[in-house]
Amino acid sequence: MKLNPAHAIFDGNMFVQLRAILDPIPAHPSLPLLDMSIGEPQMPPCQLLLDSVARHNAGWQFYPKATGNARFIAAVQHYIDRRWPDASQLADDSQIIPVPGTREPLHLLGQLVAGTKTDAVALVTNPFYHAWRAGALASGADIQFLNSGANHNFLPDLAAIDDDVLARTTILYLCSPTNPHGSVMDLAYLKTVLRLARQHDFLVVMDECYSDIWRHTPPPGMIEAAAALAADASGQDPLRNLVVLNSLSKRSGAAGLRAGFMVGDQTVITQYLKIVANGGGLVPTPLLEVAADLYDDDDHVAAIRAYYNANFEVAATHLQITPPEGGFFLWLKVDDDVDFVQRLMAEQAVRALPGSFMATPADAGNPGAGYVRLALVHDLASTDKAMRRIAEIYGAR
Repeated sequence: MKLNPAHAIFDGNMFVQLRAILDPIPAHPSLPLLDMSIGEPQMPPCQLLLDSVARHNAGWQFYPKATGNARFIAAVQHYIDRRWPDASQLADDSQIIPVPGTREPLHLLGQLVAGTKTDAVALVTNPFYHAWRAGALASGADIQFLNSGANHNFLPDLAAIDDDVLARTTILYLCSPTNPHGSVMDLAYLKTVLRLARQHDFLVVMDECYSDIWRHTPPPGMIEAAAALAADASGQDPLRNLVVLNSLSKRSGAAGLRAGFMVGDQTVITQYLKIVANGGGLVPTPLLEVAADLYDDDDHVAAIRAYYNANFEVAATHLQITPPEGGFFLWLKVDDDVDFVQRLMAEQAVRALPGSFMATPADAGNPGAGYVRLALVHDLASTDKAMRRIAEIYGAR
């Protein structure tokens, strides 16, 4: 039986590559393993989440609705009002819908632009989150990766994209704060992205799952950029050519809840609802109630943010690094990322991810080479142990 050969692109994902280089290395005989390779929240669920899950137990017998419910939509609107006041009420309620986390919609959105341009291009930030690449593949376009290196604050250099490429672009995947670097796109950058999308008529998919995990200053959001350009809308949808995805996985440390929201271009939202109504996953109604409770509260998010910030303070102490602006990953500069990760496992029983495994080689090289991604998601004591062990190798470079 033959299957889609294009899916071979998934065969060498970063964790498959990681197992290939670390499985042959025997576990250190006297040190317990510390796994810093996976960006999965480890902080115990907050009391609000536990109480909310226990309280909302009605409605399991009913099929979920793709459009969610009024309470969830209102909670998201209130969240946007608090988080980006300048974008308050920019979106109509019909432009906000629930999503089961960000991974599925990131993938499905690619289908919406398939066949819309000749010789089409899908642009993906490099290094990349695997769902961005999956969405680009679903678009049927030629995938072009935009290197994000230290020479441009680990953001794609928008000025370096040829006009011919932009004219053929159907979809662009971006993330701020970035995964894995933790860099933040300022408002001017976001406005430039949106202007380019409208000038060349492509869809911007902005992944903002780390938007509430920051060190000192809340990062601007793409909906804020849309609000800043609203005066140019001339009666058009102020969110045209844009969708923003947000999730409770990082904001509330609730990756298992699989709940978040999409807000954006009315025509995109309408078409996306048709896709999920025919074959997508929906957020169960009781979980929408839980999600509404979480979006209505900021105190638990401040506690989660403090948890990660304390971990970065420990990393800064042991490794003499400057913490990134956002996110919970440390993008550590090393000489040889694969060798460093193998030494970490063999000598210190610390599992980490080579940066080169998160990226694909491009004309300008592999932008992940020479970096190691460390997920600072564990409790403070475990993080301190890990950073001390890492420093034994990092400090001896």
